[in-house]
Amino acid sequence: MDYNVIIAIVATAAIAAVGYSLLYRRYRRTIGKVTFLFNAIDNLDFAFHFPEHGRDRLVNESLNRIRRIIEKARHDLMERERYYEQIINAVSTGIMVVDERGGVLQHNEAALRLLGVEVLTFESQVMDKLASENFLRRETAALLNGKKVRIIAFSDIRNELSSRELESWTKLIRVLTHEIMNNVAPITSLSETLIHKADDDDIKEGLSVINTTGKQLLNFVNNYRRMTLILKPQPKLFYVKPFLERMITISSEYSKDSNINLDIPVSDLLLYADESLIAHVVTNLLKNAVEAGATSISLSAYTTPDDSIIIDISNNGNPIPSEEAQQIFVPFFTTKPTGSGIGLSISRQIKKQSGGSIELITPAPTATLFRLKF
Repeated sequence: MDYNVIIAIVATAAIAAVGYSLLYRRYRRTIGKVTFLFNAIDNLDFAFHFPEHGRDRLVNESLNRIRRIIEKARHDLMERERYYEQIINAVSTGIMVVDERGGVLQHNEAALRLLGVEVLTFESQVMDKLASENFLRRETAALLNGKKVRIIAFSDIRNELSSRELESWTKLIRVLTHEIMNNVAPITSLSETLIHKADDDDIKEGLSVINTTGKQLLNFVNNYRRMTLILKPQPKLFYVKPFLERMITISSEYSKDSNINLDIPVSDLLLYADESLIAHVVTNLLKNAVEAGATSISLSAYTTPDDSIIIDISNNGNPIPSEEAQQIFVPFFTTKPTGSGIGLSISRQIKKQSGGSIELITPAPTATLFRLKF
């Protein structure tokens, strides 16, 4: 064989060996970077960055692009989960996701509120309450990460029926009061005019009776109308402390014999509600306390673990008997000789429209404690 051919073959083999070695090293380096990429992503670590210069620039640029795509996909997924969580928390129906062992994997805020618990870990905690006739319960089976779970949705039938009943009564009252006032108002006005024109005393007396009765009826109907003319809340943010301080100042006109204390641990506590409507509720409760003979009235505001805001209004006046406590929010129920019996009923409607509740706490540390929850 020609000596030059042998040299060429040997040189070619040497070049091929060197090339293979270089390619293998580059291959191993690339595999190492890809392995590092997936290990980091598996550990949710997106802080790394491959240098985009030198011989591996194209590979590094591609790996960095993969990292950015996966990081964005994860961010979008987390945003979507937060979005769905906000939707679930916005509904009034309680929702629980329970695994095969009875553990609560997830729940919304309505579930805690309806069941009256602050922490919900196991279904066994609330089995008795869920079995109550007060709850309407629906259950669906599903798979979560390959494991069987149960999605339990439940709602309080009492509140639902109460809201529908209130809506029906409101519509009926609006129609009746409109018709009554349209018919009684002309009678009252006409009788008052005729009183001054009549010469006979008996006729004047009869017209006077008609006029007085008509005015009393109009006043009674107006009380009904007040229950149906509550304005739609226009909520906005306001500070609780100056708001309650203003309520105390306003109430000083009729509470000169009562000492009113204010306790707000967080001075910059903010509330999102219709300030004027809530002022109506607080004023009504302060007036009731004074009329009950209270010498000491306390107002306190604080937050709960579920981020609700509470305003407590307590007093040491005459306690409300248990048989009356069950009816104080019923329209036109009153124990006062000159009371209309609609103050607390309107207060409850305002709180319902404002997204909250008002309740009489029993037993209370003082004679009477009303709690406003937002």
